[in-house]
Amino acid sequence: MLMIPDNVFKRALRNVYFIFGGCADAADELGRRHGFYVYHTCEHRYKHSQNADPTFQPALCRFVADIPDFFAQDPAEAMQKESDIVRDFTPMVIIDLIQLAAVHEKVLCDNDIDVESILPYVTHAVTITCETDLVRFIEGYENQIRSRDIPADEKERLVRSVRPAVDKAKREMLRAADRYGIKRIDLTDNWSVEQTTDIVAEYFGLPPV
Repeated sequence: MLMIPDNVFKRALRNVYFIFGGCADAADELGRRHGFYVYHTCEHRYKHSQNADPTFQPALCRFVADIPDFFAQDPAEAMQKESDIVRDFTPMVIIDLIQLAAVHEKVLCDNDIDVESILPYVTHAVTITCETDLVRFIEGYENQIRSRDIPADEKERLVRSVRPAVDKAKREMLRAADRYGIKRIDLTDNWSVEQTTDIVAEYFGLPPV
């Protein structure tokens, strides 16, 4: 088996900047201001699922089939499947980023990625959390459950389990990033995209524009 040293990957990704947690608007604004090629991982998930090998990436192979049933699953099961999918497609994302870094001066990667897998190769990264977006997702999930044709007590059980399942996934991502000393930005309703972009740009050491 071919073994590639970590420092080779890190060197190949040295001009790739990462926003963990996801903030697509700020990523796009950074791209506009500073000439980044912006890579949103969510936009490439379907493409990678078409090239997945069921032996090595079983969750990613199930991705398309599972899409309609995400909110019909037990929340803990759904979040675990999502985590497995992200872990499966992260190596493909790394390959994409290496190829992009070879032709673009700066690349910005935003949205879902397996933080634990990518961190050994990261030079520039920041974590952005937004409680408003999290609450919106949780409320949407709960409403999907309430609309299902299942017994009331089962609905209540599932609704109560949404927040713990989502919080668990968030904690795992933050724990990995914190272990590597990645700066965390916690957004509030009062922060604009421009303000968020300013903070991220300053942390990355990008020149004012």
